[in-house]
Amino acid sequence: MLLQKNGLRKKNPSISVVATLFGDGEDVAWLEKNDFADWAEEKSDRILGSDSFDDSQRRAIALGLNKKRPVLVIQGPPGTGKTGLLKHLIVCAVQQGERVLVTAPTNAAVDNMVEKLSNVRLNVVRVGNPARISKTVASKSLEEIVNAKLASFREEYERKKSDLRKDLRHCLRDDSLAAGIRQLLKQLGRSLKKKEKQIVNEVLSSAQVVLATNTGAADPLIRRLDTFDLVVIDEAGQAIEPSCWIPILQGKRCILAGDQCQLAPVILSRKALEGGLRISLLERAATLHEGILTTRLTTQYRMNDAISSWASKEMYGGLLKSSETVSSHLLVDSPFVKVVCPSMISSSSLK
Repeated sequence: MLLQKNGLRKKNPSISVVATLFGDGEDVAWLEKNDFADWAEEKSDRILGSDSFDDSQRRAIALGLNKKRPVLVIQGPPGTGKTGLLKHLIVCAVQQGERVLVTAPTNAAVDNMVEKLSNVRLNVVRVGNPARISKTVASKSLEEIVNAKLASFREEYERKKSDLRKDLRHCLRDDSLAAGIRQLLKQLGRSLKKKEKQIVNEVLSSAQVVLATNTGAADPLIRRLDTFDLVVIDEAGQAIEPSCWIPILQGKRCILAGDQCQLAPVILSRKALEGGLRISLLERAATLHEGILTTRLTTQYRMNDAISSWASKEMYGGLLKSSETVSSHLLVDSPFVKVVCPSMISSSSLK
């Protein structure tokens, strides 16, 4: 029993997550008995009254909003609306008073989620290297937000600095006076750094949703924050397990969203492959505790049934169904496609 062996019963915000993902049946039983874990669906009018989600999506949201569920794995095959579902889930989590840390293995995936959340009324902050953040979501980046709040202070700082430098040029022959002005310049610089640090702390502390890459969540600015109520990792099937634990250990519970039947983590080291690093945390978690951690989205809204039926049969055990809105949809039905004349394309080589 992991909890007993390693003394994890001590106060630890992530105790339930760690025990669920590394423990055995006894650990899960202990969590349930001591009211640390509950696997039921959350009952909410926001979920049950929504017509925009299918049954499998609604179930995933209901499970994800249960504050006592340590871990939820959401398997989202292609076209099943995983990203839109996560957006709604995050919004609902904030509405029920939770602070959320959202991560993904790549900057592109993080920025995609930032863009999805930008059109809802949430206090969202994207943390990361400004050079790697998409221009379309730059306004939500920590740097942009801090610079905007610091603008008037910086203007006053530049004015005072300019005045002091002018005074310094006029008193170079008076060493004592020049030394005093130089000291004032240093104090002025320190005041700017102090103000910037203060604003950074205010912005992050007041953020309802903080977003970063998995490894970016190791930034001291994020690690110094209070424990998050919920950690959401998108595209978790493409992330190596060690990177996922960086954000997970900063939250009370976590949601792993992705699809282990699609792209796996890219591993170049043969030794790492032999050690099992190619198996993502999402894939491993989906097999734990008789599947109690996992829910699957089962309706796709992207492909004609003739295309999706193969994927359903070969990859998803025949459980992936097509929505009636796309099941018989053809390319010629799209408004941007104009058929001029019949064509035939052959892949065989001419001899």
